[in-house]
Amino acid sequence: MGYKPIVSETAQSLHGYAGDTRKQKAHVIIPRSQVGSASNDVGFEKIKGKYVMHLSEYDQHGFKTNKLKQLYQKSKITRYVKNTRKLSIRSSEVRKDGSIAIKVRIGV
Repeated sequence: MGYKPIVSETAQSLHGYAGDTRKQKAHVIIPRSQVGSASNDVGFEKIKGKYVMHLSEYDQHGFKTNKLKQLYQKSKITRYVKNTRKLSIRSSEVRKDGSIAIKVRIGV
């Protein structure tokens, strides 16, 4: 998606549109300067092995949340298929409506 996130082992504070420190912390941060001039940082906090997204109410309208979720799921599926010896990806395409279709073949 073109973002250059900041990744840290220790959760860092997120910042608001005015540069203020927010109460949420995250391990992966997309700085507000990359999201939009009036936006807050977008963060992903790792909790019990899973990432929880911190997205302000304001940014929910402009940030491409669905696209991000699609790309994340595509990555998870691709990783799973590569780690499973009896599966292979037959094709992957982005449909006109923006959805992603992945065809998986059983047997390599």
